[in-house]
Amino acid sequence: MARKKNNRKKKPAQQANGGYKKFIRELYDTLRLAGIDQMWDENTDADKHLMYSMRIRIQNPVACNELVSSAELKRIAMQTKRYYREPTVERKKDKFSAYQLMLLYCYLAVREQVIARNLGNKNDPVVLERREHKNKMLDQFGINCILGHFRIMIQLGSPDYKYFGLALRHAAIYKENPSMEMVPDIYGIPAEKKIICLDGHKRPAYRLGKPDGMEIFTWSVTAANILGDAYTGDKEKLDIYIQSHALKRMAQRLDLLKRPAINYALWENTITITSFVHHRGKLLLPVKIYDIKIGYLVAEVVDDVLLFKTFLFITHNFTPEGDTLRRITGLGKEDISYWKIDRLSTFVNLDTGKYRALTELFEQAGLADIFQLKDKDFDVEQMQEANLDGLMRYIQRGKNADTIQKQEFEALLQNA
Repeated sequence: MARKKNNRKKKPAQQANGGYKKFIRELYDTLRLAGIDQMWDENTDADKHLMYSMRIRIQNPVACNELVSSAELKRIAMQTKRYYREPTVERKKDKFSAYQLMLLYCYLAVREQVIARNLGNKNDPVVLERREHKNKMLDQFGINCILGHFRIMIQLGSPDYKYFGLALRHAAIYKENPSMEMVPDIYGIPAEKKIICLDGHKRPAYRLGKPDGMEIFTWSVTAANILGDAYTGDKEKLDIYIQSHALKRMAQRLDLLKRPAINYALWENTITITSFVHHRGKLLLPVKIYDIKIGYLVAEVVDDVLLFKTFLFITHNFTPEGDTLRRITGLGKEDISYWKIDRLSTFVNLDTGKYRALTELFEQAGLADIFQLKDKDFDVEQMQEANLDGLMRYIQRGKNADTIQKQEFEALLQNA
């Protein structure tokens, strides 16, 4: 029997209209939040439809090589969609999401055209000022889109597994679909393993790298001139490697952090190394969480490579604070491990009111700041949200002065 033909017609117009109504409603709500809705009624229906046609949409991420699995791609898509709607850009007491920045861009772009039309001169100084505002908003939107993807790249990337890189490109624009679309291209970068000989023993080490908002991905380096007597070679920059032992110790001693949070902490503390602590013949790189020092990566130069050999919690011997603690208390290396005061969880869970004498000893040793972590959340997303400004600065480095900063946001909207 022949199949009955389906005579039902598709309703693209109604679907489009529904999308338009939602867009206009969300645009107006955003204008009210920004406090610039006073001239909304001056916009004609044609103006509003033009705003809708100028919207920018973010497509699902695309794997650009075989190193990005479908499961990883799905996770990246789910996370970044949520980040896209999360308010992160501050204005007074309110915050705006990347999506809301896009809505504001559409509004500012059409307002520029309306003013140019009313003045009869698209190069009038007022029009040029509006154009600058529009371009700054577009720039801020683009940076925040990258930021959302960048956060998940850092969470997933690990030196002993693989790294991820991002490139945000424009999709082709067709007559049937004139709105702009952005496509996140995701790259997998394989881990670079190196066998390094230390004290006659061969040790596996992995090269440190980082996703880069400007170049997709770059391998980490450190300036040789900050190493002091630890390096006597002639190279200006050294590649950075980390032993698997150091990664293991970070996981053990920062025991409240899951792997994505460890990945982020490692990135945050090694992206730009400006100095080391020289202590008892050791080269130490301070490691901080929420801008509070919790330990050190122990470094050594081997064959023109900067190698992080291990991670010492702040109470350990061979750290400035750990040596002070030992002098005050007489605790030895074994005591530190036995009483588990070489782990983050011990300090976060310590009842400082009940054990006041012990707390005072830690404070005398220079460990007072670590107790500020008691009310912190060690979920990777919370850690990143606490440092969004730092993430933003890293993405924006090298961009020109036209890149809008958070403190400029209020002034920009006041002139919208």
